[in-house]
Amino acid sequence: MKYQVRIDTPEEHPLPVEILELQRLIDNCPAPQRAQLSIASRNIVKCHRRRLHILNLFQDALSEMRHLVHHLRFDLEATRRERDALRALLYGDGDKDCLPG
Repeated sequence: MKYQVRIDTPEEHPLPVEILELQRLIDNCPAPQRAQLSIASRNIVKCHRRRLHILNLFQDALSEMRHLVHHLRFDLEATRRERDALRALLYGDGDKDCLPG
């Protein structure tokens, strides 16, 4: 099965209620303060979306790593079974005391 990467962009997610409430309060401020606070509010939204994007990337990377570890374990077990089968062919089942390593 091929690994599927999520394509979630932070813009697709709604902003937290607290940020929306802050923006509503800023909209009710007088014009000079509103201009300054709006800049700060936009920066907060950018930071929030950037962190959300980083979190999505991290979750995808973690999922991919788990997927790869699962395959590595399978490969390791298959290699061990092959090794044991070859040892049995070389040394026979009764001579386990003479096995190297």
